[in-house]
This record gives sequence, structure tokens and C-alpha cells, in this order.
Amino acid sequence: MKRWRLLWAIGFTICAVSLASAHQFIHLRSYTLADLFDGTANGIGSNIGDVAFDGANLYVAGYHTGSGQQTVGMARISNFYSGGNFVASNTALSTAWKVQLTQDASSRDTRLVYSNGALYLGTGLGSMTSGNTGIRKYDTNGVLDSSWAGDGLLSLTEAGVSRYDTLEIDPGYNNSDATLAVGVFGSTIIRRFDLSTGANAGNTAGVTNAPTALRDITFAPNGDMYYKWNGGTNNAAGVRKFTRQSATSFSDAGNFASFTEGALQQSTVTYVPVSQAYGHLADLILYNQRVSGTNQLIVVDSFGVPVTNLTGVGPTADGFTPPSGYANTLLNSSYYITTDGRLFIFVVQGGGGTGTYIDRLDIYEVVPEPASMLALGSGLVSLLALRRRRK
Repeated sequence: MKRWRLLWAIGFTICAVSLASAHQFIHLRSYTLADLFDGTANGIGSNIGDVAFDGANLYVAGYHTGSGQQTVGMARISNFYSGGNFVASNTALSTAWKVQLTQDASSRDTRLVYSNGALYLGTGLGSMTSGNTGIRKYDTNGVLDSSWAGDGLLSLTEAGVSRYDTLEIDPGYNNSDATLAVGVFGSTIIRRFDLSTGANAGNTAGVTNAPTALRDITFAPNGDMYYKWNGGTNNAAGVRKFTRQSATSFSDAGNFASFTEGALQQSTVTYVPVSQAYGHLADLILYNQRVSGTNQLIVVDSFGVPVTNLTGVGPTADGFTPPSGYANTLLNSSYYITTDGRLFIFVVQGGGGTGTYIDRLDIYEVVPEPASMLALGSGLVSLLALRRRRK
């Protein structure tokens, strides 16, 4: 019995090690998107701000750095993923349609999420002028749902808030009651809205110990929330985890990452449920850090263990070498798991200039490291061999 327990522990340890460091990131593709974000009447902002994928088409959204009201919006990039492959890196990607809106600029944020055939676009985020900011629902052809939230626009007045700052799909408590979650800088209450109608679906209570300087939120499949904030005392910032207790309540699970960042928009965090594609791998959390020189997307696993940093450095899997790695801190990301179990991460860098400081899209694929698969298999084989001997 003691020997069995010892070998079981060894096998378990091997499996645990593979969980901790088993992710391999393949830099599949890299594209320039500068033409979409030129700030002219044909553009959808001066910087790319967010990205979403529906399994066939990519959607990108932009914000504007100019003062006053400016043109912002989103566009669909079609026909770049076919038969399980993306078109070659550095291909000039074309758009199927654009949605253009006049909203508050001055680097007011733009956020975009996709869910079940619908796109939810938040523009002018951070503005406190109701007429120049809002959240809208579109179909994948760029057609506004004019009945959502009553008139097609979820305004600040309708939500009873002074501003919006971020939005995300909230899967609910244990994958039930999915809603559109909206975060507000200066508040620890998460507003929740019906995905179909836009009606209020029950706000969370103020989250205990959550900093009020909220910038972004993301959710695990079980409803746990990761809360990105900045602008605290002495420029404190970080990511904090909150464990889901019910549809509208969370408990504080403590700081997940702490750093110094100042009070900055375009401060992002993304939860990637890797275990849904590869059951033996830990899930990942990706976040940027708005400090000069940290031009990378930081990747840690769901236990807080550092995994890697995505830097944008090439070459890509198809042999293209980008002009540089990421040239600034304006980074955001999303993910997609295909029906055959492939997991893609889409990273966008916002940058309104030329050369290295440019709007770009990079695609990474997450797969198990071969060594970790071997270690996992070895651990299981050892346990099975012992079981056969015992019989």
C-alpha cells in the first residue's frame, strides 16, 4: 500500500508539473491594419482597440486620439480564415463592411465582444457625456439591432451611470444566465444586461475589497471574475480575482497581480479557458501593463504562475518577420476555440503612426508542449503498469 501511494504521488507530481508549464505558443500570423485606423472619414478611429472572432470572420474596433467628437467604430475582416488556415502574414486584409459612429474621442476607449451571432460595441467609453457614448448591438453583417435596449442604444441614462468603461460577456454562475457585464470606473458594482433585449438583468452588489479604479473585467467559465484596475494611491494597479458566489455576488480571492501603472485607459485583461481545448493544461490570464517599455502581453496561468510574455517578435510560422516586436503598451486580446479543438489567441496593438508604431494584428495558437505530453503520458503509464502488477 505504501509503495502504491508513493508511485501515485510521483505520477501525480509529474502530471502537476506538466500542468504548470505545458503551454506552447505558436506565432501563426502577423498583419498590418493601419489602413483601417487612419482617422479619416473612411477609417474607424486612429487606433485599434479590440478584436473578436466568430470562427470565420474577424471583427476589429477602434478609438480615436483626437480631441472632441471623432469617427470611431468597427469593421469585419472576411475571407482570411478558410479550411482551418489563415491567409499569409502581411496580406492586405480587406473589409466586408464598416460601422462608423461619431462619439467622444480624446482616447476614450472602444470595446467589442461577440456572443452567439451578435456583436456588442461600446464606444466613447470613459466619457461622461451621455450623447457621445453608449453600447450597441449588431448582427454579423453590421446591422444595428434597433430594438435592443428599447431604441438600439444602451445610454448612460438608461443604465443609471455617469460613464461606461468596459464590457464583457458574463457566463453567469456555473454557466447559467449569461449577460452583458459592464464595468464603470469609480464603482465596484458590475451592471448586467440581457443579451437579447438589453434590459437590466440584475446588477451585482458592490464587490468587497474591489478597487474603484476599474478599467477592465474578464470571466472564467464558472463565472469567477478577474478585475483590472489602475490609478490607486502612488499609481498602484493590478489584477484582482473575485470568486463567484451567485448570479450577482462575488467574494474576494485577493490580488492576482500587482504593479504600478498610473490612471490609464486601454488597460486590458483576458481570460483564456485553455482547459476546454486541452483538459490537462491550466487556463491562462493575459494582461497588458501600461508602463513605458513593457510592450508585451503578460501571460500567467490560473494559479498565478508566469507562463510567457507575448512580444510580437517574429518570425511567424509562415516565415514572415514583422518590422519589430510590439512598439507600445496599447495591447488587447481575445480567443477562440474551434469545433475541432484548436485554440487561437488574437492580439491587437494600437498605434496610429508608421513603421513599428502601427496598428497590427497577431494570431497565436496555444498547444501542449511535446515534452509535457510525454511527461503526462509517462506518469499515467507508470500508474497503469503498477495497477496491472497489483492485479
